[in-house]
Amino acid sequence: MRQIAVSPMKISLFRNKTFSLLLYSGLLLSIGNKLYEIVLPLVMLEITHSPISMTSMRTAELLPNMFFGVFIGVIVDRVDKKRWVLWMVGVQTVLLFLLVLLFKIQFETLFIYYLIGFLLMTFNYGYFNAQVSLTKVTVPNDQLTSANAKFSLIETLVSVLAPAFSGIVFLFSSLSDGIFLTAICYFVSFVLLRQLSMKTEHFNSEKRNFGKELLEGWTFFKSNRALSTVTLFVVFLNCTMTVVSTTILFYGESTLHLTPSMLAVVLSFTGLGGIAGSLVVNKMRTNLGVGKIFGLAMLLNGIGYASLLFFHGLIGFSVTLFFIGFGIAMHTISVYTIRHEQTPSHLMGRIGGITGTIFRIGMPFTMFISGYMLTWWGPSSIFKTAFIWNIVFFILYIFTKSWKLK
Repeated sequence: MRQIAVSPMKISLFRNKTFSLLLYSGLLLSIGNKLYEIVLPLVMLEITHSPISMTSMRTAELLPNMFFGVFIGVIVDRVDKKRWVLWMVGVQTVLLFLLVLLFKIQFETLFIYYLIGFLLMTFNYGYFNAQVSLTKVTVPNDQLTSANAKFSLIETLVSVLAPAFSGIVFLFSSLSDGIFLTAICYFVSFVLLRQLSMKTEHFNSEKRNFGKELLEGWTFFKSNRALSTVTLFVVFLNCTMTVVSTTILFYGESTLHLTPSMLAVVLSFTGLGGIAGSLVVNKMRTNLGVGKIFGLAMLLNGIGYASLLFFHGLIGFSVTLFFIGFGIAMHTISVYTIRHEQTPSHLMGRIGGITGTIFRIGMPFTMFISGYMLTWWGPSSIFKTAFIWNIVFFILYIFTKSWKLK
């Protein structure tokens, strides 16, 4: 069984009820996730008084996508996607309320916290994979860029509001109330998702085994040159984006000597750039094509990384972060759009899982190496390397067929 949307006439995305529900629930989940991201390390530190417990929790949260991403994609292609997203969000809601209870009673068995963090991220990825599939089957192909831009817009908007969220969290009598508010966001999202109205299409073909379905997704991925080429480039580009985003925090604090609150405000310029990119990328798609947007995102980010070497003042730093945020939005929207447009609906979960896993392959290694680079040579070594890295891959990319994707 798979779900399809029957919509012969092109309508506004906001008049598309299913997409609107996905978008509004995505906004609530983004707000909840941001609160969770701010509060969890602080609560863990409050309970254990150990920085190691904080990093261990983050490690537990990074593992699910690496281990289960591909397999979750196969499952998503098999199941009723409305029921699936309800289970994913519903279970996370219950786990979050359980986490609040454990924090309130000062429960100190760390393994339980790590297990809950691991499960939360597993179900979170399960939801996200299904959201990608639902977007594919409910939005016409010529509106996928606009749809992905809107998802990117709400994510970056929440990032811009992160300093405000931090202030709200610190007003709570107990930090665990921030997790409680996250649980409320998830609960309301669950209520919205219950209103999804999806039509289904039945297949009479005999159900194949899990391995064959996974192989079918992998075979399609390898045979689709545009998709596999872009995925290969994303592996390397995600490395620079991840390392630079971490280095910027160190740079702002140690080199520019910004206070945590001022750093939070300055970092919001990245989000503002993301919002600007989300608003104009649909027009850029019409004029340039999605392949060139992906390539220009590399170039713009590379120039932004180089600019960090020269602009040391607060204003220059903020403007540079704005353009980096603009480039990241172009990158994210173009990648998701290419993946949507190149993948048939019945393979969307598997391709989402395969590409999502591959996207993150290089991150742990580059993060590990960057720690030594920061220690030995400082932030400038990261920015120089990231600049050269992006420019080299931009030059290589313009000679691929993906550059000409419309």
